[in-house]
Amino acid sequence: MVDKSKIYYLYFIEKKNIVEIAKEQNVTKQAISKILKQFPEYHQEKERRKQENKIKHAQKTAEYIKQKRMAERANDEDYEAMKREQAQAAAALSRKGKLSDDALIKLCILHYDYNKEKERLVFNESAGKRPADLPRSVYVHKNVLKQFRA
Repeated sequence: MVDKSKIYYLYFIEKKNIVEIAKEQNVTKQAISKILKQFPEYHQEKERRKQENKIKHAQKTAEYIKQKRMAERANDEDYEAMKREQAQAAAALSRKGKLSDDALIKLCILHYDYNKEKERLVFNESAGKRPADLPRSVYVHKNVLKQFRA
């Protein structure tokens, strides 16, 4: 059988819990609990340990919440910095107003063929379907591409 004084020593002096004592003595938790209930100071010790565990749990929970909030703040700061950078890049790259037909033609000059008879640039359909904002043809005059003027 189990020695009561040994259980008393393990529980009250060494401050082991019931599960540890049961494993060490190779008996059930219920048997250890039954023996400990015979001691008058058991209920006081049990309440004291409950309060300690309650305080320890509250501290660990507070620490976990603190760590989680710090991680979220770091993520939020990174996200806000990325949004600011994206807004700055968008503002720098965006153009106010519309592109003129001349500017569009200059950007897409490879899709146009020059017609010498009419002095026009004509969109080449073999290059692909013409977007609605590109003109079908444009007169070549002094404002558009000097190399095509006669």
